[in-house]
Amino acid sequence: MAKDEPRTDITDLARQTQALFNLSGAAAPRLTQVMKVQEGMLEQAETFTRHWIERRQEAIETALEALNSMNSKGKPDPVAAMQAIADWQRGSFERLTADYQEWMTLCMQATQLAATPQSETGQDDPASSSTDQGKATAKSKGRAASSRSKPDHAKPV
Repeated sequence: MAKDEPRTDITDLARQTQALFNLSGAAAPRLTQVMKVQEGMLEQAETFTRHWIERRQEAIETALEALNSMNSKGKPDPVAAMQAIADWQRGSFERLTADYQEWMTLCMQATQLAATPQSETGQDDPASSSTDQGKATAKSKGRAASSRSKPDHAKPV
């Protein structure tokens, strides 16, 4: 037999591997929270995508209307063509602005969904933390007031 090689029983190896995949009771609520966050993000992304496609369809429809209005009289009318193009561009700018606003909203909502709830950070009582902050502010004001009452110059010897 070779040098003292450790012998590992297959059942021991299976138990060790299984232990890696066992979820503790504390992990279940976190996984549930992750699932809720992912579902919320998916719903928001679907809404954004649906609205984006609706705006693109509106852009195509208004472009066709602009083309039809430019050729409606049967002869070229540069003034009408420029007016139709300007109207379409104005609508396109509004659609792009709506895209940007909705994108920013999507990003902010996703960030809020992914933020850790207060109960997991250990700040269960927001009122107590604000009163603690108020006490700290009062103490610092007291120190500042007491330091102001003392003269800032050195005392002669």
